[in-house]
Amino acid sequence: MQIAVTENTVAELVERRSSERHVAVMLIAKFSSGPVQSICRIRNISSMGARVETNLALQIGQRMSLELRSDLQMTGRIMWIKDGNAGVQFDVAIDVAKFLSRSESKIDRIKARAPRYQCFANVVIVTDGGCFSCNMADIALSGAGLADIPARAKLRSGHILRIIADGISAHHATIAWVDGDRAGIKFRHPLRYTDLQEWLLDFASPNMEMGDPISIVRHVH
Repeated sequence: MQIAVTENTVAELVERRSSERHVAVMLIAKFSSGPVQSICRIRNISSMGARVETNLALQIGQRMSLELRSDLQMTGRIMWIKDGNAGVQFDVAIDVAKFLSRSESKIDRIKARAPRYQCFANVVIVTDGGCFSCNMADIALSGAGLADIPARAKLRSGHILRIIADGISAHHATIAWVDGDRAGIKFRHPLRYTDLQEWLLDFASPNMEMGDPISIVRHVH
């Protein structure tokens, strides 16, 4: 029996093959599993999965999520682990072209932003008015969120400060916004990927459940 091959049939076959193909990439993303958050690299991606490079000790079957921007997120589970890499299967197929696009969509008129990593670290900020202790509530490659800032610091948007934290080199930053005892800062020079990756494991202290297998153990390459 012969099967007629139509243009629609060919199109469906091409679309199916394209959706199954993994595209080699180098994307920086936020990896989350339970209370644990870390920066990772996506090495290849398809509509239904990805290969992720991470220094976290993971488990097969573990639930997780990846975030490239605040408007680009996907959930799934770990399918395999090898040499600091993990295979992720997504719960729902994604539009790969959308995830590779540099254009940013807007949700409720809020501009999409790069992933932020929650933390709780004591830091010192140095301004023209002196040195002040406060807390870092979140961090990204390009900046951080500060909390519990003393009123006497008198921070103002647009001003320059220097931030000092254990485990990370001192950085100059511009104050992006101030709201009461909280402020957002933008680093003059973005952090290096490896520096932030190590710092999140060794110095950040988010609200974790003690004993979580990946909250305190790194993958040994």
